[in-house]
Amino acid sequence: MDNQQIQETADPRRNYYRVHVRRDTSLMMTFIKFQNRVSHPRVTFNLVVTGILLALVPTLVENLAMPGVIVSYGVGALLILTGLFRQYLTLSMMRNNPEVKENEEITYYFGNAGIRAVRDGQEKNMGFYKAVYRVWEDEKTFYVGMNEDDLLILPKDHFEEGSAEDFREFLVDKSGADYRWKPLGLVNRWKDFLTQTKNRITYLQMEARERDRNQKGKK
Repeated sequence: MDNQQIQETADPRRNYYRVHVRRDTSLMMTFIKFQNRVSHPRVTFNLVVTGILLALVPTLVENLAMPGVIVSYGVGALLILTGLFRQYLTLSMMRNNPEVKENEEITYYFGNAGIRAVRDGQEKNMGFYKAVYRVWEDEKTFYVGMNEDDLLILPKDHFEEGSAEDFREFLVDKSGADYRWKPLGLVNRWKDFLTQTKNRITYLQMEARERDRNQKGKK
């Protein structure tokens, strides 16, 4: 390694990746959809099913009083609509949150020592790579969990320096963080489900064989 390579490697501010984002409606919706499918994956299904069941009560219960009919239909419809449109309700709440600056532009830098962010002309040190605890990825976006409460949304087509194709390997190698593939498309989700099911079956088979060996060893 020559002197120039040593200097570049040692320079903590050398950037390998630069990603510029804007917190517009599209980015906020990307964040909301990610949170829904990762943190609350069954909420929409539960709300819609509960609403349908409530709406069916008047047809299943004979001689139900009119107030009960009104409540069943009204609450049932409300739950169904909430389930179907909850991402738009969340978007509205985000826009009304004074701590969320809509259309704010942020540039993330991934260098030797760690991750930095520049917004409104001010630079903030996000932390060392060891602060990254998990990296999620789908077909269009990387999601970087840091410091237990920060989530960086990095659309793949917003990389201005460095290639999104090798970003996952770089970040996981630097941080040692847990990596999870969370596809959006139905085909990819089905493939991911089959892969996870296959891995689970293989794991259970290995556990069963290990138990058999232990039992035989005790005899």
